[in-house]
Amino acid sequence: MLDRLADVIAEDGIEGVSIRTLAARAEVSIGTVQYYFSTKTDLLHRVWEYVRDEAARRFDAATVAQLPPAQRLSRLVDLLIAPDSEDRLARVWFALVARAAHDPEIAALHRAQWQHTEELLARALAAVNPDRSAESADAAAELLALLDGLTLAVLTEPDRMPPARARRIGRDWTDRWAGR
Repeated sequence: MLDRLADVIAEDGIEGVSIRTLAARAEVSIGTVQYYFSTKTDLLHRVWEYVRDEAARRFDAATVAQLPPAQRLSRLVDLLIAPDSEDRLARVWFALVARAAHDPEIAALHRAQWQHTEELLARALAAVNPDRSAESADAAAELLALLDGLTLAVLTEPDRMPPARARRIGRDWTDRWAGR
């Protein structure tokens, strides 16, 4: 059911989410949906967890942790930029982040996930340039903000910001960090 919910959000935004819509998409009864999700807020919290878990699977599949530092950082940049404007995971993430501005519970989920992501980037940056490790936390915050903006551009203006251009910009930033 969470797969279908992600489809609804990716295609129609959060405005398109309802118990009735999810039941129709998942080809189950409204009662079945209500058994698992009592409210729209519950639906959104569960889909956030689903998106988080799907992103973790992408990271695991990319074997990021086993890569040498420079390759790890480059791969993280690739993974944190939407691969294309129709990427379901990125579209759902974007819709939920927009919702976080008005939903304290979604905002808390986002903060926790992005704090973890920022720490991951800080470790990768410190490994690439140990001489600048004291700066890595602030640099990670800057890089993550850049990557968020690039993903937003890939999703909303793919003609101006195709994924290859976004990845190049992200990698240029990391190359400057590394002193290349």
